[in-house]
Amino acid sequence: MVAKTTNPPFSKILIAGAGPSGLLLALLLAQHDIPSLVLESWPGLDTRLRATQYGVPATRIFRRAGILSDIRKASIPRFPTICWRRVADGEKLVEIDMSLVENEEDRMTVLQLGEIIQIMYKHCLDPEKGRGLIDVRFNHRVTGTGQDGDKAWVDVEVGKEGEETRHERLEADYVVGCDGAASAVRRSLFGREWPGQTFDCRFMVQNVFYDGFADHGWEGGNYMIDPDHWGLIARRGHGGLWRVTYGDPVPGLTDEEYLARRPWHFKAMLPGHPDPDQYRIEHTNIYNIHNRCVDSFKVGRILLAADAAHACNPMGGYGCMTACLDVGGLADCFIGYHQGRAGPEILETYAKVRRDIFLKYVDARSIKNLNRVSKTDPWTVADTDPFFKIVKELNKDQEEMKKFLMKMSSIEYDFTQHYEERPATACATNGTVNGTWNGISNGVVKHSEDEGAKVEVALHMEAV
Repeated sequence: MVAKTTNPPFSKILIAGAGPSGLLLALLLAQHDIPSLVLESWPGLDTRLRATQYGVPATRIFRRAGILSDIRKASIPRFPTICWRRVADGEKLVEIDMSLVENEEDRMTVLQLGEIIQIMYKHCLDPEKGRGLIDVRFNHRVTGTGQDGDKAWVDVEVGKEGEETRHERLEADYVVGCDGAASAVRRSLFGREWPGQTFDCRFMVQNVFYDGFADHGWEGGNYMIDPDHWGLIARRGHGGLWRVTYGDPVPGLTDEEYLARRPWHFKAMLPGHPDPDQYRIEHTNIYNIHNRCVDSFKVGRILLAADAAHACNPMGGYGCMTACLDVGGLADCFIGYHQGRAGPEILETYAKVRRDIFLKYVDARSIKNLNRVSKTDPWTVADTDPFFKIVKELNKDQEEMKKFLMKMSSIEYDFTQHYEERPATACATNGTVNGTWNGISNGVVKHSEDEGAKVEVALHMEAV
């Protein structure tokens, strides 16, 4: 029995990281009158090239946070197809007709993450949407964390790089690390090492303008299958903007050497096999890709979410989508606790369930997605891969495909089921009925062996 009180059990959350996860959490908390202090080490928003498409589960969180309408206004009007192509001849092997759900409010979202962050930040500052409860401070670099029985804190270095700085200790009831894969909060708890793997490639991300996409009838998203030139080519913005991403399989080169190899990759992957003078590249990001997960999402009054807690390779778009689900779930837990509908143990439930979901589903499925484009035989995969076989079967019935594209996901979780009094609009975060059997440890939906391939299709479609 949760003790009822008119005094909330906590008054402020400190969030490390003013990226998409940190700002999204702040917005969701502000909707329920929970103040937050958001600290960002950068002098401004990080708008580097990262995610660009977000599955249905993430879109539901965007809607709940009140930002979906602005995202839709800024994004391209249509994203008609997702397909898998063989690089050697450009042939489509399998295709999903996304126009089937183009009138659904919660359909997949397509917009560069840098633009979404700016929308989130604008909402945080808005006196009606942020309610004056969100304090975002830039040039605040977390250098350490600590806690006692009543509070948690972060030690920060304040000031611009290259200028004189000062050191402060900032306190709150709870600290949440939403500060990305290089999380200072996570490192303060567990050190620099965290379980998982780094893949033997460099991931190349670039915005590209090339008339050949339209000339050759390319649209939507195109996963490219090839051992040397695997990746994703997708329309991403107005005015002919496309995002070309690929993994260079040769390890150990300098960034300059990887850039020198880019024309070779582009000539193989882009339709029409263009030379460098036929396309224009704007912005490039180069990084390593990983699949990792921390040992615990919660240590006392310090919690981790999104990329600070786990990382996965970008094939399939699981990174940002899973981050949104972490944040939406954690917000529900804080809200229920703050309103007296749940006790502090609900935060332990968050830490257990979200980690279980990552390890049981997201980690394995994202690696399968990566292997599908990088390690399979491009000439036989369309007939041998169970994922492709089920997509082809679903394509025979448009209504079934539509239902499937919009279905609830087994990587979503309704934390409001742990409230003593369930809200009238149960599962504000996602609407799914993913529940528990023998407590938290079995809180992730189980599937029989013969359902495995179909589950994989469902999860991939939510993330493509």
